[in-house]
Amino acid sequence: MPTEKESIRIDFVHVDGKFDEKTGKFSGTLIPDPERYEWITIRKEKYLHDKFDDIVISETEFSKMFQNGTKSQPLYYSAPKIKDIPAYVKSRIPYIKNFLDGKKEDYKMIDKSEDFLKSLEKDEKKFVILTVDIKGSTKLSQSLNKKENAMLIALFAKEMAGIVNNYNGFILKYVGDGLIAYFPEPNFIGMNDNAVDCAMCMKYLIVNGINKVLLKKKLPKLKFRIGIDSGEAMIMDIGNEVIKKHKDLIGETINLSSKIQAKAKTNGISIDNATARNLHVSRKKWFSKYTPTGWNYTQKDGTIYPVYMMTTKFKNN
Repeated sequence: MPTEKESIRIDFVHVDGKFDEKTGKFSGTLIPDPERYEWITIRKEKYLHDKFDDIVISETEFSKMFQNGTKSQPLYYSAPKIKDIPAYVKSRIPYIKNFLDGKKEDYKMIDKSEDFLKSLEKDEKKFVILTVDIKGSTKLSQSLNKKENAMLIALFAKEMAGIVNNYNGFILKYVGDGLIAYFPEPNFIGMNDNAVDCAMCMKYLIVNGINKVLLKKKLPKLKFRIGIDSGEAMIMDIGNEVIKKHKDLIGETINLSSKIQAKAKTNGISIDNATARNLHVSRKKWFSKYTPTGWNYTQKDGTIYPVYMMTTKFKNN
């Protein structure tokens, strides 16, 4: 059985009623998703068995969780702005073409992350961290002139950041040829879904949007890697207040996200165990556990830190 400190999610399907996507609220009858759960009897007591995580929740405990959750919260309260990934990618292609043609927008300084982190009361909170970068950027830069190389990196960062924003995440920082993003509480479990969907959208945009435009312009295609890790991070002031100072996230979660990203397959998405555990059943089955070559990071008990890679291809990709 799960302990009090462990996070538990219950994935439901509805058998009747209506779901309001604008508010995230549902009216009707919900049942635990039979693809993930089954009711079993242990010592004459009824339990809900999670077939994915192999844990059980007593009927009494389940009833309390369900009643308390649905009275005070909608099913999710961080609905992403992108509802149709292929349609979104199609809408971005004209902007990608314009950017590569030198038709840039006026520059305006915006830092939503700085304002958001300043608004948080606690120094330490739970985050889902996503790291993405261009694979083989050094080799890529050698095949391009300086202007082309700078433009591709700027385009990559611009489009990836736009996707993060649409999935209710924040850009923590741009790092060379990539970026680090975070998806915060209060909806930590739901934000795991958002982070993975964000990664899927990034992959689809690069493969079916950016690279197709680059091909027509006879420029090399971009390769990438995405890594996701979930857990706690410290909010810290970094830098010198006279020269440059900003809010940053510090901790193992940030570090492991970058390590997982570095070990992801080319054009692949890899995630940690906490993210995999908290995903909705519809996304959970996209991933398979594996041990990357040269992976020697361990948990506190000495066992290998679990990593999962996406093995399901996105439709039309």
